[in-house]
Amino acid sequence: MAEEDWSEAKAWMRATRERIGMTQHDVAVLANLTVDMVKKYESEKYRIQPSDRMREMLEHYLAEHRRAVAAIVERHRGETRVTLSFSRVSDLPDDMPDWIKSESSVKRHADAVREAAVLLEAEGVAITYTYMPEETK
Repeated sequence: MAEEDWSEAKAWMRATRERIGMTQHDVAVLANLTVDMVKKYESEKYRIQPSDRMREMLEHYLAEHRRAVAAIVERHRGETRVTLSFSRVSDLPDDMPDWIKSESSVKRHADAVREAAVLLEAEGVAITYTYMPEETK
């Protein structure tokens, strides 16, 4: 019996995770897996079938990422110069775990901004970047 080849699925999982700004630790927490298992699911070295739970979670966040990118592009379509903003981790509440600050509020937003910038630049839009202003208390 021939071994199944999951290399395409494994490559998709890694590329998608990186595209949407998640670390292996982020995926492990959100998919209720260990970091070691995420590494194995992404590696061709291990002949194990990728996790359906991990794939479904990545599909969910990829759809969210695509919506965010599309919203940024649509907001600025037709403009010749655009300033895109990044968030700071320091702007988030102190009681949030680091992985949530990084994954949900900053890294995913930054990756959507970068992807939208590429699409806008391809349309001839000049891009500049700034950080979102810090809120005063």
